Parts: sequence; structure tokens; C-alpha cells
Amino acid sequence: MQFDTQGWYLERGPWGKLDAILLAPRSGPPSTLVTLCHGFGAPGTDLVSLVEEIVPQLPDDLAPPAFLFPEGPIDLSESHGMLGARAWWPLNMAMLAELAATENFDALRETVPEGLDEARADLEKCILGCVQSHDWPIMPHVLGGFSQGAMLAVDTTLRTEVLLRRGLIVWSGALICEHQWRAGITQLPANGFIFQSHGRQDPILPIGTGRALHGLLTNLDWQLESMEFDGPHTIPIEGLSGAAQLIAAVVRSALN
Repeated sequence: MQFDTQGWYLERGPWGKLDAILLAPRSGPPSTLVTLCHGFGAPGTDLVSLVEEIVPQLPDDLAPPAFLFPEGPIDLSESHGMLGARAWWPLNMAMLAELAATENFDALRETVPEGLDEARADLEKCILGCVQSHDWPIMPHVLGGFSQGAMLAVDTTLRTEVLLRRGLIVWSGALICEHQWRAGITQLPANGFIFQSHGRQDPILPIGTGRALHGLLTNLDWQLESMEFDGPHTIPIEGLSGAAQLIAAVVRSALN
């Protein structure tokens, strides 16, 4: 599938309370909406360029999806001295560093971050606002993200009551909110797809946090593909291929 200026257009929000960037096909309503959430400390534009890597890996016979890139509500410019940096909720960096050093992830898996519920609500309103403003029909949703954005994607997938979720992309995520997420599994619709990737040399969220999340995801009645790679806290080329395969599977499933 080609990605070029003739076949796609870029539009900027806001939708709901969040600023966002939309990349959508000019040919008509998209087959699915793929929402990708950036990580802690990244700008809202951080993942936009990934579309140029993902779209060419989609089959030509599929109707194209649209991609939405919301910007986290918290500005870290003053508090962290990081110009343009955003976050979905505040992070205790000292606690993360201690957990990484001791490889004691039990405290993290039961952590319910302050501001997570608000971030999830803002994300839902952003997605729904985007769909409604374009008068698109009901479509399956793919939620995904990197690092903190991946955790928000998992939380929203398992706890939303307003989105027709069918796909989940988890790049370098971690298990938090275990009690709430396990409860959400029982409410998840069937016939969905998950892709997860995590680096074995990740110094920010060590591989053990990703493996703990993988253990929870295996309880979902969704097709799960996961991969570990030799690398740090990043998205590898294989992570983009896995995302493309998931998007294609969601679109094909919606046609059946």
C-alpha cells in the first residue's frame, strides 16, 4: 500500500481536550482507526513518522486505515526542563530507577498511577471526537503506543466502555493496575489481536516488566503475537512489521 501526499492528508486537532494529528486516506472513510500514544517525555509528534514505515507493509487489496496521534495532556517543559515534552500522567522516576536496579517489579504491577483515569477519559473523547467530526461510520479501533503510551493503550483497551476495540499494539509496555486490568479481561469482546515487543536490554522498563505484562495478555481471548529483541527502550523494525500485520488482521476480520 502506498503512502504519499496524493492518497493521504494530514489534519491537526484538537478533538476533545487533546491536541492531535490525524493522517487519513483521501479515498473515503478509513477501514479502521489506529490510535498511537507517545511515551513519557516525547512530543506529540513523536510517532507520526512511523506511518511511512507501516503503511507500505499493508496489503494493497485492503482499504486503508487512518492514524491518530494524540498529545499527552501534561506539559513537562517547565517541570523537567524538556521543551515540547509531554506526558499522560506524572512518573516517579526515582521509583522506576530503583525497581530497575533491584528487578523488583511487584510494586509496579499493582501501581495505579494518579491521573491515569483522566488520561483514559481524555483519550476516549479525543478518538470519539475525531470520528464524529468526520462523520465516519462505526469502525473497529486499534489502540497502541510506546512505553507510557503503551500502558495507556492497554488500560483503555481493557477498561473502555465506548470504543469498539479490536487491536492492541504494545511497544515496550509494562504491567501496572493488575487488579483493574484482570477485571477488564472479562468485559473484552472476542476476536481481537495483540502485538507486543520489548527489548532485552531495556534500562527504563526492564524486560521483566514486559514479561509480566505478557503473562496477563495471555489471558485475553485475543490472538497474541509477542517478540523480544536484543536492544534498548525503542521500537525495532520488527515492531513496525508486527504492527502492520496486526492492522491488516483487524481490517480483514472486520470484513468477515
